[in-house]
Amino acid sequence: MKIGAHPNDCNSAWALHTLRFSSALNITDQKLVDDAGCTYWLRAHIAEASRFPLPPGRGNAIRTRKESRRFHASYFGKLQVVRGQIAEYLKDYPVKNLKDFLRVLNFIAPFTGGWAFSNPMSARQVSRFASAKARASAYVDFYIPKKSGGQRKISAPVKELKAIQTAVNLLLQSLFVPSGYAMGFVVGKSIRDNALVHVGQTCIFNTDLENFFPSITKRMVRNALHRELGASLGGNDVINMICRLCTVPNSEGIEVLPQGAPTSPVLSNIVLKSFDEEMSGLSERMGCRYSRYADDITFSHSKAIRRMSPFWVQEIRKVIARHGLTINEKKTRTFVPGIRREVTGVVVSDCINVPRPYVKQLRTLLHLWEKYGYDRAQAIFVNDFCKGVNKSLVNVIDGKINYLEMLKGKNDSTYRRYKRRFIWLQQEEKHAQKTQQ
Repeated sequence: MKIGAHPNDCNSAWALHTLRFSSALNITDQKLVDDAGCTYWLRAHIAEASRFPLPPGRGNAIRTRKESRRFHASYFGKLQVVRGQIAEYLKDYPVKNLKDFLRVLNFIAPFTGGWAFSNPMSARQVSRFASAKARASAYVDFYIPKKSGGQRKISAPVKELKAIQTAVNLLLQSLFVPSGYAMGFVVGKSIRDNALVHVGQTCIFNTDLENFFPSITKRMVRNALHRELGASLGGNDVINMICRLCTVPNSEGIEVLPQGAPTSPVLSNIVLKSFDEEMSGLSERMGCRYSRYADDITFSHSKAIRRMSPFWVQEIRKVIARHGLTINEKKTRTFVPGIRREVTGVVVSDCINVPRPYVKQLRTLLHLWEKYGYDRAQAIFVNDFCKGVNKSLVNVIDGKINYLEMLKGKNDSTYRRYKRRFIWLQQEEKHAQKTQQ
């Protein structure tokens, strides 16, 4: 049987899964018929219907908040549907060996825009990235500025490898149940959920894991996949292939998770699930609350003693070191009463809020647009706020208002005031563009 083709001994089940996908994603129109005469309903643009694209670049075009909301609702809705259907598919077709693994990737790929359902990827095409040497040349490195200063290295996989990794990512998401303490890279959870854990606490200890993705090695990934998904992935061959496809050699020749690969977030949560379990046990002994958002670790309490015991801080450090990770000392802080208490940039007191400088900057950007018009405000924004980096002012304002809505809710007066102002400015800009034409 050709790798990636459906099994001839279970045509009806294969067709059923395809129909479930098609129905869930409103896919109709085109028939594909296999050698046995079994009919499969697929759309000609099946990949387009479910690739989960980011919103198209806006430039100076003005879009409404309704469009943004519809996009995100569609994105997460489709993602949940596809993950559920893949999980159902894997019940009928479990991954037992490399041949099964490739078959599943070929089943998933069309629904992520990876490659066509009728043109499955061969074992040779996938295994060409199995060697460390091939993967070392399969990434494009570039740097982006950090908020705290300095540069962050991004390693973006080439198109072919990214397509494979995207399918592997969806496969792992469909199999893996994250820790309840993990708030980052988890569908349905956000910075807001992470902050809510620590609302009302008088003492907050926060630390950061240094060089997060590149500090997770291929060996750590392999051990975690055996521990968490060994029964679902069929054994050593499949796990070793995933490890090869999803890591890249660093400057010292050690294979690590690249920052920029689609699979790095879910693999980091798989690796750190045992870490979260150990940290949660430690937090219970401490009488604290614990959460983790990606590489950001937070403990909090409301005890009479308004500080974090040095003994327990040392215990936290020991757990981090035991799991092969390193603390970022520059981002290790303790917040006590009298100091603004923040968790992943969110102010936590009796309720969650955004820092005052955040609202002040949003107000300034809207004022610039209102006073000078969009084009001049865009130029001022790039020169004075972005250090010459060309960012879209309307996108930034839209994102800031969307963030306000997520944290404070639709009925919050601050959010509603800035949203109304933003909509008015959009309408004025549209009117101005029509007048110029």
